[in-house]
Amino acid sequence: MSVLGKCSTEMSAIHLIKTYCLPTILYGCEVWTLTDSSLHRISVAWNNCFRLVFGCCWRESVKPLQYFCNTLPVSSITDSRRLIFCRSLRVSENPVVRTLVHLNYNNSVAIASEYGLDNYMMDVKCTVWQSFSRSLLYV
Repeated sequence: MSVLGKCSTEMSAIHLIKTYCLPTILYGCEVWTLTDSSLHRISVAWNNCFRLVFGCCWRESVKPLQYFCNTLPVSSITDSRRLIFCRSLRVSENPVVRTLVHLNYNNSVAIASEYGLDNYMMDVKCTVWQSFSRSLLYV
């Protein structure tokens, strides 16, 4: 925010955060073993970015802001990145990699079923976004 100054628009700040900060925060998240507390800490940092940019109180939900900024919550972003990563490994030319993916198949299926994906080879990003959109009805 100090780089942007007082005259910046919220959308340009969100764009910069999504472009520079989010990849740094989520570097390697496809292979992390996330505990609930570590996912919560990352989610708090991500949500606080939106609160800072839009001047919200810490008690307010940022899900509507994320929706209108075309941005997913961190939990959904990490899940979709994991599913896409597993999909790319599953179709790998390397038989060792394919075997390792099959060993972790149940974890991928559990994440996919959470979002209503019958097969995690489906369009992951679109389905995760639709799941997030439906969750906003209950906020």
